[in-house]
Amino acid sequence: MTRNIIIRDDDEIIQECLSGNTGAYKNLVDKYQIRIINTCYKYTKNINDAEDVAQEVFLKAFQNLSNFKFDSKFYSWIYRIAVNTCLNYINSREKRNEKETISEENCLNEVNVSNDNPGEYYQLNELIDKIQPLIEKLPEDLSNLIKLYEIKDLTYEDISKRLDIPIGTVRSRLHRARNMLISEFRSISDDE
Repeated sequence: MTRNIIIRDDDEIIQECLSGNTGAYKNLVDKYQIRIINTCYKYTKNINDAEDVAQEVFLKAFQNLSNFKFDSKFYSWIYRIAVNTCLNYINSREKRNEKETISEENCLNEVNVSNDNPGEYYQLNELIDKIQPLIEKLPEDLSNLIKLYEIKDLTYEDISKRLDIPIGTVRSRLHRARNMLISEFRSISDDE
């Protein structure tokens, strides 16, 4: 049965959801849940936060499934949602940390309460439109690393071999790229 989930075409599952069989969406969640949680963990650095953010990602994707353009892969689309949601989560958490002097546990509870209504935040399409240019704006070597690691899901070792650079360099450049993305995202959010 699990094998059928992996073999089934994502576009077919999405069409089924859009035709009224919303239960079919579970197939997409089962198929991509681990990858999305891993992506969220790379940004949040905390498994509980990663799982919470991943849940929000799947909810946003489901709510906006009618906006999915079939000219790209579903994973690429939901990956962008995941990155945007992570950046928004980090940004809102850090703003709260600056404004309030309470324990981290209480701070995270406050963030979760305020994130219950995603409509209070950016519309999904606006987020996607904002993050893609930020990735493209990075220096080419950093942009390529983000795409290889986050979108193509290559390991540090695979990237090291492909680009013929040491693994330590891959790690440090990815760290620098993520920090640049977070910083750019914050400056966009602050301007609004």
